[in-house]
Amino acid sequence: MAHTWITNLRHFMDDDGEIPEALPGSALRLVRFLGAIVQWVTIHTPAEYPWTNVPCRRNPGHRPCPGDIHAQFDAEETTILWECPFCGANGTIRGWEGTCWDRTDERPPP
Repeated sequence: MAHTWITNLRHFMDDDGEIPEALPGSALRLVRFLGAIVQWVTIHTPAEYPWTNVPCRRNPGHRPCPGDIHAQFDAEETTILWECPFCGANGTIRGWEGTCWDRTDERPPP
């Protein structure tokens, strides 16, 4: 059974745009996972590479999923869509613009 995550990175940040020190470990691991996806997608030319170097975080059957995340922008480049082709986990990431994970300024020209 696939897990779907609809997320906004700003919900994990304080008013200064930082990750709060008091963020629980499970939330911190989730935001690091989502941030890694944002970094990968925002530094690559849209639709250049749908696969990332971000490993899936699910543990179906108490075993780590061997899949790597596939991710890309939606048509407007405002939402990042991601999925694990191995286990089916998937989701969307919004609120990534201007965060510490946003690498659009470092993206090579087309």
